[in-house]
Amino acid sequence: MNPDSLSKLSDLGLQYGPFFFAVLFVLAVTRWSYRVFKETHAKANPPATKQELNTARLVFLGTFFFGLALVGVSVVWWLGFRPKIYVFQGEILDLHDYEILASASDQLYLRTQPKEKIDDIPLHNELFVVVQGSPITKGQHFDVEFSKNNSPRNTFHIAYDPAQSYPRFRVNWDDNLHTNVLQPDTSTTAESSGFVWTTHAAQANISVYQGRPPKSQSVQQSRSPVAVLQDSRSDVGSKIVALDQLMQMPASVLTDNTAGQEPVLATLLDLTRYSDKEVSYKAEAVIRKVNLDEYVFQKLNSPQKKDKTEGQQILLKMDKGDSERILQKLSPAKASLLREAVSQSSAFQVIPTPSPQGDRYYLKASWDPNDATAVDCLTKLFNAELENNRTIEQERALMQKRSQRLVYWYDKDWTIGMAAKIRSCGGNAVFVQAGITK
Repeated sequence: MNPDSLSKLSDLGLQYGPFFFAVLFVLAVTRWSYRVFKETHAKANPPATKQELNTARLVFLGTFFFGLALVGVSVVWWLGFRPKIYVFQGEILDLHDYEILASASDQLYLRTQPKEKIDDIPLHNELFVVVQGSPITKGQHFDVEFSKNNSPRNTFHIAYDPAQSYPRFRVNWDDNLHTNVLQPDTSTTAESSGFVWTTHAAQANISVYQGRPPKSQSVQQSRSPVAVLQDSRSDVGSKIVALDQLMQMPASVLTDNTAGQEPVLATLLDLTRYSDKEVSYKAEAVIRKVNLDEYVFQKLNSPQKKDKTEGQQILLKMDKGDSERILQKLSPAKASLLREAVSQSSAFQVIPTPSPQGDRYYLKASWDPNDATAVDCLTKLFNAELENNRTIEQERALMQKRSQRLVYWYDKDWTIGMAAKIRSCGGNAVFVQAGITK
């Protein structure tokens, strides 16, 4: 017998214990001893001696009864002492690409299950299984760590409840606890699971189209917290870290706009509409470091044109109720000049949606398909502005019998400009949120 065969037999012995030896004796050793006894009894020249026959008979009977004894031991071992494996499994639903889970328990294992894309935002479920050799008791918990890109980790506790054969969970942001929490999934339908309008749009065959990038498109190497937040290509985790850093900095950082970018407070107001609730919550918390109403009021009342422009940029990012409150403090003449712009403020309030490539700004365009002038104008606009290889005739064919399209790009100014162009063609443009809000 070669070493490989011996190794395999040893492994089988360790794996199956008494069963292996019971089978070995009953099917192999006992048959071998019977064959020896039969050959001994059949010897004729010279015939077997009485001692040889007794020895062969004794070996045969010994192996036979020992094999039966091993069978009995195996049955007893199986009923009372066999190794048992206890399993607890479930899943965590609708995680974004930037949301990462890692096991923090030796017995817990994870497997990623990608979901089919319906709005060009990658989502996945995380399947988990707990395996241990002793019974899993009610209330026993197993830990997983959760992070968004490079943001600080949260530790979740998954508790075992025998009443739930296959529990499902979701990761949500809790405003009261100021942290991400793992909550049992209570939804049963697409509507209750948190899908926004783009889910239903996908069911209605609305496609998603990507904007054409500007020729000078480049990715910033962001360093300061403000630069990270104003870089649409920075990931969610970096934004969370940047917001945490701003919370520890003096409020003057939020009113320093010497870098030439849009006002920091305008950026933060856009982030309050972010589809990731942790980012939106922390953006709101940072804004509260400043008396926003008073700051914007002072800027609008300033004799400096730069201050007035900055104040108006921030004003147009605010909710209409908040902006109206500021307008009422201004003189009637100044308020009258700004009120028309404020009435169109939704044209400047983009809704960032995170993706693996950076923040996307989605725009839902709609129009009257019976308005030939508007359809022709929009056809030329989409063919020129969207990332595609279609000819103008192919674009016209695509527009036939359509009344809406969903487009996006990673540049805030492009999206705002695209919305203005759609309206100038006679269509309607609304900033929307894609994916799942959590």
